Amino acid sequence: MGAHRQSDDTALIGRAHECDLVRAVLDALPDSGRVLHLSGGPGSGKTALVRFAAQAAAQRGIPVLSVTWAPAERDLGHAALHGLLHPLLPHAVALPGAERAALASAFGEDSTEPESTVLARAALMLITRAPGPVLVCVDDLDRLDPASRDTLRAIAHLCRDTRVGIIITERADPTGPRPTDAAVGPLPKDVLTAALSPLPTPHARDLVRRRGRARAHTEEELVLAVARGNPLALTELSLSGNGLREAAGFGMLPASPRLADAYADDLGALSARGSGVLLTAALSTSPLVREIVDAGTRLLGGVQHARAGLDEVVAQGLVTEENGHLRFTQPLLRVAALHREPATRRMSAHAALGDSIADPARAAWHAAQCATGTDEELAQRVEALAAGPWPDTALLVALAALDTAARLSPDPERRADRLLRAAELACHYGLGEQARQYARGIDPAELGDLGRAMLLWLHDLLPGNPPVGAERIGQLCAAAGSVAASQPELARKLLHAAAGRCWWEQAAARERDLVVDTLKGLRTPPWKPRELAALALTDPLSISHVPLRASEPPTPDEQLILGQVAHLTGDLERSGELLEAAERAARASGRHGRLPHILGARALGEIWRGAQWQTAHAMADEARTIATRLRLDNYGARATGAQGLIEALQGHHDKALERAAAIEGASRHLGQGQHLNLATLTRVLTASGSGRYADAYTQLRSSFTELTTPYSFQQFWGLAFFVEAALPAGEAEDARTVVKEIADRTKSGRAPLLRQILAYADAALAPDEEAEHRYRAALDGDIAQWPLLHAMTRLSHGVWLRRRRRVVESRAPLTVAESLFRSLGATSRADLAASELRAAGHTDTGPDQDSPVTALSPQQRTIARLAADGLTNRAIGEQLHLSARTVASHLYQIFPKLGVNSRAQLAERTDLH
Repeated sequence: MGAHRQSDDTALIGRAHECDLVRAVLDALPDSGRVLHLSGGPGSGKTALVRFAAQAAAQRGIPVLSVTWAPAERDLGHAALHGLLHPLLPHAVALPGAERAALASAFGEDSTEPESTVLARAALMLITRAPGPVLVCVDDLDRLDPASRDTLRAIAHLCRDTRVGIIITERADPTGPRPTDAAVGPLPKDVLTAALSPLPTPHARDLVRRRGRARAHTEEELVLAVARGNPLALTELSLSGNGLREAAGFGMLPASPRLADAYADDLGALSARGSGVLLTAALSTSPLVREIVDAGTRLLGGVQHARAGLDEVVAQGLVTEENGHLRFTQPLLRVAALHREPATRRMSAHAALGDSIADPARAAWHAAQCATGTDEELAQRVEALAAGPWPDTALLVALAALDTAARLSPDPERRADRLLRAAELACHYGLGEQARQYARGIDPAELGDLGRAMLLWLHDLLPGNPPVGAERIGQLCAAAGSVAASQPELARKLLHAAAGRCWWEQAAARERDLVVDTLKGLRTPPWKPRELAALALTDPLSISHVPLRASEPPTPDEQLILGQVAHLTGDLERSGELLEAAERAARASGRHGRLPHILGARALGEIWRGAQWQTAHAMADEARTIATRLRLDNYGARATGAQGLIEALQGHHDKALERAAAIEGASRHLGQGQHLNLATLTRVLTASGSGRYADAYTQLRSSFTELTTPYSFQQFWGLAFFVEAALPAGEAEDARTVVKEIADRTKSGRAPLLRQILAYADAALAPDEEAEHRYRAALDGDIAQWPLLHAMTRLSHGVWLRRRRRVVESRAPLTVAESLFRSLGATSRADLAASELRAAGHTDTGPDQDSPVTALSPQQRTIARLAADGLTNRAIGEQLHLSARTVASHLYQIFPKLGVNSRAQLAERTDLH
């Protein structure tokens, strides 16, 4: 059971040691027979290892004989041995008389019981009639009929001097000690042994992803928590099917038929009293022995029956009593027990538990499982189980409680409210399919204004919903106005959703103004976090000066929302702190649905704040992976944009352009123009990184045609690269106009990064007589906290100094710039800084002294290298601030010095870099 092969079907996940033992048995076969004994609990992968052994033997051309238990044959003497030897029985006539008679007696030709050692010798003689080695696989030895079990153990003692290898599996507690000679019974002392322990978390996760049924990130985490490393459970458990059902009441997932069958042997041997107590204990939301016994008494009709049943299940090792609490030795046995019992029996046990458990909410859960109508009082008691926090698998309890309370609700509005809460909770935890199931349970025809507003909010919350256009913004604002008096928090959520649509879709001023006017018509400052978020999404400049205050201590919701506000207004330092705290809270609580939002924003911020971009790229990659699994396509596209920006800055231009194309495709699919900003910036950085500054400037110039949009924070990001491209593109005067307009518009409040970008722009575009002072101002203060901008400013300063023939002075800023760019991984910009250094007379290891390249000046060497890299004369001129004609003149002198006649020959030289 519990096969868990890797995709290449040649090994088992997390069972490398056991597979090596199988290979050791096969490797020994040409010379001698070895025995391997594998023990483990239900679903631990014993059968998978037997199958692996059979496949490995077949690949070596070794014949395989195998047998496993069959329930109907358990009481038939020698039935398993007969099944094992059946293909060989026609050859029994060639055996010596005593051995042939032993086989005949064992298989019913006469009534005499054969002597066990003679029968074992006969079976082994029959097996060894094959000309080569043979592998015998015995699965679940302990469950075979006793006669076969004894004979197979005797065979194991005899195979040492043969070419017969034997692999035996038996059931055992996988959490117990490693088997000893006594534990494996009368097997040879040199037997190889392995106890199949639960899979470690990395292997368990790998198995779920390769072979499991979990479809979402959080579902995967729930499966890992419930399965506890059991391979069969890892591949069988999921949230799919008809709801969470009763198992969710105690924080577990329902068993599949296959998983339940794995425990059938443990459950089938119980008496009616033992089964009754086990069912009661399995269903109970209370672990108290006295409450379980009381419920068992009600179910079985007497305390003596309940006590006897409890003693039986304890004696069988299925449960233990510790300090008045009952604990299942194998937690999966609990859900398997439920699967075997009919609904009427389970309902009877629930009714008994509802009358026996003292805790009102837990008692209500059991009573609700038996309820056939509506009952608001009961619904309220059950709903109390949904109160947070929800560590580990407590999320299942909360969702099941809200769903059950909704089913019991007589009022459609209360029913909708409870399903809305369940759907919202499911969305936050990344369980989109469960959220949609709750949404389908709401009937719009039964709802008033409040219910319809809830449903509207829910539709906007669900992942994977198709775009519905700008009219939805008006609907969300109208709904917020209709419920603001009675449900102010719902009104804030609706306006936050409307503002989010404005931002993602790059809505026109009319829609943005509608959101702002609706908010200001309902509320006045000071703004609450969600209200600040709505303004940040629609009019960020209006709140750029507003301090971000949270409660003390801040809640995870406040950290996330205020982190979003800080991010949208360009305060990346503050947003980094808040979003990092929000990420920790999301991971600790299992709210994986929030991670794509948080990680994508953090990755974008780290492009400016980080000293190494590998961290930012890893964040973006995780955000994109989780978003894909959760169908959060908008956040997936945004994370792809962050990766594209980083790759463009690192000089991986082909990959960056692939990202840009993917973002543009996602933008069309989603109907969200917001993504195009990142695609454009990725293409701009690719152009500037390739020396095509004029192209970069032209592409970015269109982003600054309308500075009244709420997307200015991304325009501010692009401003630094806009200025970087302006000088080599010959557009300094036009760039000054744009920078002045941005500076005028942001006088009321500027985030630290924007202040530093404007200082960089002020210096880079300054007239010569003012540049020195402005560069000094730009490089003072806290520029070091922005490594990318620091490097850009140093490079610009160094280039300015060199162009003014202050060559010696230029080397220091250029050296710093190259070092910073290289530490970030910005290869193309680091190479540019290195070229400027060489042009400034900086000496390095350089080419071999015998190379003709030594005849070139530093500037000619830089031009030759750029030409060899494929840049046009115009692109080289833009990088080096030369005219295309001057570049051509230099190349005219370079070619004969290097003995080449074309750019193609120049590209073949290896001594230019």
